[in-house]
Amino acid sequence: PPAPVDERPLRLFERPERIDAIAQAPDGPPLKFRWRRVIHDVVAYEGPERIAPEWWRSAGPGLTRDYFRVEDKNGRRFWLYREGIYVSETQNPRWFVQGLFA
Repeated sequence: PPAPVDERPLRLFERPERIDAIAQAPDGPPLKFRWRRVIHDVVAYEGPERIAPEWWRSAGPGLTRDYFRVEDKNGRRFWLYREGIYVSETQNPRWFVQGLFA
């Protein structure tokens, strides 16, 4: 079910923080993730919102980002993204937290 959140978070990190995430399918939404040594069970999400790399600005192809707005079982809301499309861009997509919703 969709999480009732704003489109963009109020707090964006200067640099996205790497997380460990578990999804039901390689290109699916996260079911749970570990951030700063805490496990977060996802109870609601929206997405993905796909943002493709700016191919005209780089010498080589970048990785696509799929953004998700997620809420954990404690009501905390996060803006996460998966970097890389499984198989066509990478065999190992990486996950990051980009910001927090109020």
